Amino acid sequence: MNFKSIIAAFAITTLFVSHTANAQVTTKDSIATSKVQHFNFDNMESETIGEGIQRKWFHGEKGQMTIFNLEKDAHIPWHHHPNEQITYIMSGKVKIKTIIDGKEMFVEVGAGEVIVFPENVPHEFWALEDTVDLDVHVPVRQDWLSKELPEYLKKSN
Repeated sequence: MNFKSIIAAFAITTLFVSHTANAQVTTKDSIATSKVQHFNFDNMESETIGEGIQRKWFHGEKGQMTIFNLEKDAHIPWHHHPNEQITYIMSGKVKIKTIIDGKEMFVEVGAGEVIVFPENVPHEFWALEDTVDLDVHVPVRQDWLSKELPEYLKKSN
C-alpha cells in the first residue's frame, strides 16, 4: 500500500464514509449516534483565500480536511491555532518556518512528505513551486466556521 493510499484510508476511516446514512455505535459505557458524511473534493468549488491560495475543505464532528492549491510564491503568514495540524504535500514543495526544539527553524517539505504541527505551534508557509497540500486539523478549526477570514490570512491578500 503506497502512502497516498494510507492517507486516503486514514481520511475515510476517521472522517467520513457515506452521505446520509445514520450510523449507530454501541459501547459498554455509552451509546452514540452520529451522521455519516460523504464528500468529493473533485466536485467542491475552490475558494480563494489569499494571493495564489485556494482551498476546498469540509469538516466532521471532530476534525476537518483541506486541500490547498498554492501557486508558486504563495505565502501563508506566521500563525498558530489550538488544533493539531497534519500536512501532507501531495505535489510540489513548500518552505516552512516553525519552532522545533524551542528554536525557530526552516524546513523544506516536498511531494510525499508529511509534517505534523502540535497545537499552538506557530508556522508559516511559502510555496517554492505550484503545490497541492492536504491538511487535517483536529479538532475542527472554529475560526474557519465563519465566512470571515482569520487575521493572518488577510495579510496574504
